[in-house]
Amino acid sequence: MIALYARVSTKDQGQELETQLQPLRDWVAAQGRDDFNVYTDQASGTDLDRPGWRRLSKTWRTGIIDTVAVLRLDRAFRSVTDIHNVLAELDGRGIRFAVITQPIDTGTAIGKLLITVLGGVAEFEADLISERVKEGLARAKRQGKKLGRPRTDLDLEDVITALMSYGNKEEAAESLGVSVPTLNRRIRENPAILDSIKNLPDISFLKP
Repeated sequence: MIALYARVSTKDQGQELETQLQPLRDWVAAQGRDDFNVYTDQASGTDLDRPGWRRLSKTWRTGIIDTVAVLRLDRAFRSVTDIHNVLAELDGRGIRFAVITQPIDTGTAIGKLLITVLGGVAEFEADLISERVKEGLARAKRQGKKLGRPRTDLDLEDVITALMSYGNKEEAAESLGVSVPTLNRRIRENPAILDSIKNLPDISFLKP
């Protein structure tokens, strides 16, 4: 079965999915086929977390789809990494991917080469991002900027009150608006907390 995918942007309310679907149906007929299902989205193309695309990917993993077709590449993808990952998966499952208005068709030798090329581009793109992040961190360090998440300040009396009131770190942490690991760190850093509640019947819950 052939899967036809069309997408319009959330901000392009005036666009009609039919302007993509009719050429796709004509393409199916030109293949001498009439077995197809349609998957659509009205969503941003910045990632693949879209209802129609999720249904499509779930269906192709059942093995009943042999071809996925779109009108233009940007209707399915906006990221080189997403293109490479999806095409690699489809190729591994023996599924053809065709862009009917562009020379992209993994059912051809040139199309298969595209997967390899995109893999290299995606890796290069990831390396560039990694380098930029490292350069940014190094620059911030040279400028004396503090890195990492900002420290969560907790009032000592509030911590003691929460622990005495709830008797367990999970609820105490929730009432203070912090995680249990953060609360554990404050307890370790402030021995006064243990001294203040040492008369409770059971303080074993305070052990990190």
